[in-house]
Order: sequence, then C-alpha cells, then structure tokens
Amino acid sequence: MKHAVLAACLASGAAMAWAGPGLQGPRLGAASNFGQSWQPQAVAGGAEAGILRFRDEIIWNHVEQMDGTLRFGSTREAYARMLSARDATMTLLGYTGHPRWDDGRAPQSEEGQAAFARYHAQIVGMFPLIDSLEIGNEFNSHEFAEHEGWPDDLAERARTYVRLALQTVPAVHAERPDLRILGGAAHSIPVAWAEALMAAGLGDLIDAFVLHPYTTEPEQFVRQVARLRQVPGLEDMPLAVTEFGTRDAGAAPGYLMRYYCQMALAGVTQADWYPFSPRGDGLEPLVDEDGALTDTGATYALIRTHLEGRPARDVAPDPFTYACAFGPDALVIWGAPRAVSLSPGLEALDATGQPMAAPVLSRTEPLLILGDGIAPTLDENVALGVQQVLADSYDQFPQAGSADLFLRRGGEGLPLEPRPGQERDGVPWTPYLGFEQDGSVMVGAGWAVPSAWGPEDPLEIVHRYTAPADLTLDVEISARPSSASEDGVSIALERNGEVLSHDVLTGPRQLGLTSVNLHAGDVLDVVLGPNGNSAGDHTDLRITLRRAG
Repeated sequence: MKHAVLAACLASGAAMAWAGPGLQGPRLGAASNFGQSWQPQAVAGGAEAGILRFRDEIIWNHVEQMDGTLRFGSTREAYARMLSARDATMTLLGYTGHPRWDDGRAPQSEEGQAAFARYHAQIVGMFPLIDSLEIGNEFNSHEFAEHEGWPDDLAERARTYVRLALQTVPAVHAERPDLRILGGAAHSIPVAWAEALMAAGLGDLIDAFVLHPYTTEPEQFVRQVARLRQVPGLEDMPLAVTEFGTRDAGAAPGYLMRYYCQMALAGVTQADWYPFSPRGDGLEPLVDEDGALTDTGATYALIRTHLEGRPARDVAPDPFTYACAFGPDALVIWGAPRAVSLSPGLEALDATGQPMAAPVLSRTEPLLILGDGIAPTLDENVALGVQQVLADSYDQFPQAGSADLFLRRGGEGLPLEPRPGQERDGVPWTPYLGFEQDGSVMVGAGWAVPSAWGPEDPLEIVHRYTAPADLTLDVEISARPSSASEDGVSIALERNGEVLSHDVLTGPRQLGLTSVNLHAGDVLDVVLGPNGNSAGDHTDLRITLRRAG
C-alpha cells in the first residue's frame, strides 16, 4: 500500500509543491570557464544582456605554490578582479586537488582536506564578489571515483565527501560568515546518493543542495524532485542547479524557458546555464566566441527581464499542459498542441522574445504571455482550445487514478515499485519504477525495459486506461527499441483482454489505431514485452490517447 500511495503522490500536482518559503523565479547565472581562459569579448557581450552572475573556479594547483604561497600569475587566476570591476557576482567552485597532497587528486586525507579548506577560505576572503562556495562537482559519478581514487561504494564516498565539507565550511565561514554553501555535487537527480549524503550529516552544513539534471527533461523535473524531497533533511532544502543545458541549438531557447518554469515550482533558488561561452563539448552557449548573444542568450535576457525573482505559481489547467504565472503580468505555457486566444492588452512571445501573431501551444516551444497592466489568466483573458488528449504516458508518469501502470506475467498483474535512482550499478540516476524479483525490469517517463524468464515466460509492461464514460478515441504509440535489442520487442493493444493489434519492432515505429470504441469501465491496455528474449530491450515509448475526430 505504501508504494501505491507514493506513486499517487508523485503523480499529484498538489503533492509536488515544496515546503519551503514562497516559490519564485530562481536567480540566473552561467557556468563559465574563466579559470581556463579569460574571454573579454564574451564577458562584454554577456554584460549587455545582463549576464553578470557566474559559476567558475580559481584552480587550486594553479594558484597555491609548492611552498604554500599564493601567486596569481595570469588572467585565468586573477579574472575575479576583472569581474569585480564589472559588478559581477560569482559562485566559486572548489573540487580539484593539489600535488602537495593525495598525489594531486581530490583530497581524502585529513591533511589534504584541511589544505583544501584553507585555500578556499583564503580565496573567498580575497574576492568579495564570491557570494557562495560550491563544494565538489559531480562526485556521484563513476568517472570521478575512478579518476580521483575515491571509494566506489556510494555510502563510503558520501562519507568522504561530508568529511571534506566538515573541514571546509568552518574555514570559509571564519573568513566570510555570510557565505552560502552549496553541497551535494550531484549529476542528475540521484536519490540514493542524496540519501547517503544526508545520512552522513551534509544537511547541517549546506544552504542548498546541488543538482545537474542533464538526464531529466523539464516536464519530469518537479516529479523527480518530489521524490528527492522525501529524503530526511531535504524536505524544504533550497536547490541549486549549477549546471543545466542541451546540445540541441535549435531547441535550447525553449528548453531553457521550460526548465526555468519547472525549477521555480520545485524550490530551485539558483539556476546556472551551462555553458556561458563555447566549451568545445557541443552544449549550446549563451554567447559566442566574439561575445554575440545566441538565441539561447536572448532567452536568458528575456527571463531576467520578466521572470527572475518574481513570485511563481503553478497554473497548469490539466496534466497535458504546463504553465507558470510569474508576478502580476507574465505567464509561461506549453503542452499538447491547441489554439490560444488572447484578450486585448496581452502579447504572446516565443522563447527568444519574438511576437507570435497566431499563438498555439507546442510541446517544446513555450509561449511567454505578457500583460500591459493586466494579469494573463487562463479561462479569463487567455483562452485555450478544447483539450483533445485523454491520457499520455509521459505527462502522467507515474500514472494514478484512471490510468494505471503495472507488470504482467502469465496474465497476472504485478506491482511496479518506486526506486530512488543510483542505488546500484546499471540503473538510472533518477527515480524510476522497478520490480523486486527482477532488477532488469525498469520503467521511466518515456521509456521502459521488459524482461523474460524464458522464451514462453515474458514479463510485460502494461499501460492501462480505464474509460470514465462511453467514448471513441485514437491511440498513438511512438516506440523505439534499442539497437542493442537482440530480437526486438512486441507491442500489443488490447481492449478488455481482446487483442486489437500486435506488432514486433526491431526499429523505430509509429503505431496505433483510430476510432477505438470504449464503454464506461472498459480497459484499454498497451502491452510492451520481449520478443522471445529480452536482451537489450530498453525501449523509448510514449502512448497518447486522444478523442477521435
């Protein structure tokens, strides 16, 4: 029963609101790399758009000499003074080692950790523009543990990290009592890592918990954070997203605005886009090498002007539409496609600030609706076309109420249970659903992995819709089995146990049926199973049910 309650809480919008102070648009920043190279053209161009908050490092082994003295020999060490002259502010990132201790790796020894603490205390004392210290960078990753020689065991690694924080926090607070401490060093939203950190005592040392949600789509962020907030000590802890971004340049402006809305609703107080300027890794920057603003930079400037720091409210009218009201005169909205009509005095812009003469909702391109002295309000001066979507496996994950999601073996329904993410090797670093008797079974928003206990003994994943009334609907199924699948996957559509269609997929397909008639109480099942064996059967899967016609 507790798992059913948890699933319902994760699906419930009311349960997702955080318990801390009132929600507002997070403080925007940018993850820069001035510690590697000073970029005056980029800084000057960014300043014109209001990009004056950075997250960067002053690298320990570049500044502290082998005799313990500090030397700022080039702009990549002294750039903080130049930022100060521009009235910028900064989060200092501390995570590298020094050759005097621990063979130059991120320190684990008591002496090395004490030296790490002393160095960063000196730096924050020298540069008043630094208003927060972020301890560590993605320490939950296997790559970090392997490269730096830290414990592979997640709990032991968490204890080692907390020992580093225990040395560092008092040292920097002796210099700067008001300095904010950001901790957690988390890639993705790994609840198991967060549990280990909080059990080791991190919650008493930090002002905000750090996430880099690269593996989470904007629409799933609030739901996954809701699971994170069940960790003791994180119920009302502010969150700092010190890196987020995308390699899709065309989608990046909409991605930034969608994420900003969802972060505001999850209690994020600091949001740093990665990267500020090109880093050579393909992620879309805010400014180019010459300091010219990209389209994503234009979105950043638009958010700063209209959304940053303003009170935020979730005003989504249904599970298939996402909407945030900011302050008295701004609304961000996107979702299942339908028409949008605005009353006089309102204007719709795209994510880069371009006016939209005939606005429509899109799943990926949000609208920013602004009022001229009036509040954009759904069902009052912002009218939406009729919602044709009845159910969607992505928007409603994990499903509750009239929609259901379970495992089936030999005709018997078996429960899928919430898993925290990163609790063991080979699982996502985000919350997902699993099965106690078979760890290979996993289901997330937009993907699923079936299993088999033999050629004639499949473990199938069932998405069920129960008709609330007599209706006719269209079924759309988008499926893409992994190229690693040995024999493909099977997908069946069943009505009250009767097979309406059955397909075997070895590559991406768009499936479905039109004009499916249901009576009140009828069940419609979409069944994903292995096609014989389940090797490599990870499948991207989205199911949408619409009113026919």
